[in-house]
Amino acid sequence: MVKTKLLKTDKHDIKIAAEGIKQGKTVVFPTETVYGLGANGLNKEAVQKIYLAKGRPADNPLILHIGNVSWVEKLAVNIPKEFYLLVDNFWPGPLTVVLQAKKNVIPEITLGGLDTVALRMPGHPLALELINEGDLPIAAPSANTSGRPSPTNHSHVIEDLYGKVDYIFLGGDTPIGIESTVLDLSGGKGKILRPGSITYEELMEVVEVEEFVEGQKGKILSPGVKYRHYQPQAPMKVILGEDNHVIEEINRRIPHLLKIYQKIGVLCFDEDIDKILKTDRLHIVPVGSKNNLLSVANNLYKTLRTFDTLKVSYILSRGINHPQGLGIAISNRLNKACGNNIDII
Repeated sequence: MVKTKLLKTDKHDIKIAAEGIKQGKTVVFPTETVYGLGANGLNKEAVQKIYLAKGRPADNPLILHIGNVSWVEKLAVNIPKEFYLLVDNFWPGPLTVVLQAKKNVIPEITLGGLDTVALRMPGHPLALELINEGDLPIAAPSANTSGRPSPTNHSHVIEDLYGKVDYIFLGGDTPIGIESTVLDLSGGKGKILRPGSITYEELMEVVEVEEFVEGQKGKILSPGVKYRHYQPQAPMKVILGEDNHVIEEINRRIPHLLKIYQKIGVLCFDEDIDKILKTDRLHIVPVGSKNNLLSVANNLYKTLRTFDTLKVSYILSRGINHPQGLGIAISNRLNKACGNNIDII
């Protein structure tokens, strides 16, 4: 059991956390995407504490968060010109770039045994101040128990990791709510490994990239690709199809499911609430408007954790029909959350 200290977001506590990073301690801090569980990414023993706290598979690589671009050439080699175009347009911000790692600099545990390194400069002012105060690259996956929905508020972190980490910042809600876009530049043409709030269309305005393909095979070059992720405690089914047909199908299934499960939940858009059957032991939780996918992304993990709080036994979720832009990232997280348990109607 670790004695966890809760920190305020002032300069005094940022200095305490930065000193903790230097000493090999673990610090949970808000970014603009989700909360990160950070440690000195160049210290093998410190990074091991991340894996231990999360229960994370050892071949799942970590993102190194840096405070200025000068760190890139200390950590990576064969950096293509496209990288600097991306930096000019998207850093600091929710874009992670995978490059060839400089040998004998970054511990193997941080790289997940790969010869590539994932780098990001976060846009959250507290995260940047913490990194620059410590003057070290901070390895930081999402600050949740491995497999659970990522934390978008410090209360989620306390629920999952209190007593397992040294420091937790009480930083409120994160503004975006889903993890960064991950772009692989280590092998030539850019390839999206994980979709996020920076979309394929936005990237294509700057550099040429390959679109994200769900269920990519091969080595795990990015977090959030292979393993069970973002899942609520109850089993979950996603229904995908035209709007009205999806709601009709959800309503058709509710009575049957209530014969099997004590309580069920329905995840829907705001526009769906009045169309869904109302009955006892059914909890309808809207995730946001279908016309405002930023709100959906921001609320998604919070909504999944709400079902845990409600202790539902089964979840029906509507999917996003014909996803594009940010919809691709939201669909990706829903697919992971339900373990690809999807019915297309």
